[in-house]
Amino acid sequence: MASFATTHVKPYEALTKAVAANPLTGKSALITGAGRGVGEHITRELAAAGVSRIALVGRDLERLNKTKKNFQEAFPKTTFEAFSADITDEAKIASIFKEFGAPDIVINNAGHFPDEGPFIKEDLKSWWKGFEINILGTAIVTQQFLRAKPEGKSATVISLSTIGIHMRFPLPGWSGYATSKMGQARVFELLRFEHPEVRFINVHPGSVETDGYAKTGLPAPPNGMTDGKLTGQFFAWLASDEAEFLSGRFVWADWDVDELKAKKEQIINDDLLLTTIDGLVKGF
Repeated sequence: MASFATTHVKPYEALTKAVAANPLTGKSALITGAGRGVGEHITRELAAAGVSRIALVGRDLERLNKTKKNFQEAFPKTTFEAFSADITDEAKIASIFKEFGAPDIVINNAGHFPDEGPFIKEDLKSWWKGFEINILGTAIVTQQFLRAKPEGKSATVISLSTIGIHMRFPLPGWSGYATSKMGQARVFELLRFEHPEVRFINVHPGSVETDGYAKTGLPAPPNGMTDGKLTGQFFAWLASDEAEFLSGRFVWADWDVDELKAKKEQIINDDLLLTTIDGLVKGF
């Protein structure tokens, strides 16, 4: 499969070194869907990269508290706080930011795979739930964060997306998930112009072995499943100053960070890694 950069499925030296230098020391973060799967991997590596305070947001408070306890024991220098909420509950999300404050890093990890088969057989009210969570819910978290954030304060908002929004391989039974994730990604490409002080990045997390991945029905890729540690490290690197040039872009967590840095000028000058159509005139 063609790719923008060399891909990895296991942690590798350049990425491990970058986050081992504790580039996020003293920063705070809020992670949705933090109680399971990719969210746990991201939480672990943000803490390992020096984040001092992390809000864990999820619907299952019992699971969140267990996750909080485990992380607190593993990372005693980081303070973990658990908040139970559905991300489509605007009032509840607003109250979380009021209590926790506006963090330096927001990770929009919570999502939903609504598809139960081919489109013709879908219950469209159930199918629409993917749009309510992936677009509306993520928008609510982001809007409430922007409202809570002091004007002009720099920050990073990273949203978990999927390779399925732009790859050409057939994905039958993905109409709700891939389309809602495409809408989510486009929201952040546009928000960067309204809030230039905020780094918005969309990320394909790789093929991480989770309950969510199992629900998609996809087999393991030819080169193997992505180690969740690599995905977590990549998110931590994206939140560091070194990755500032990727603001507004769509990236894959398994791309080589040294190759991305080497392509910095090309990415910026040619306006690469967006959901736009190649060949059209830039701007108007």
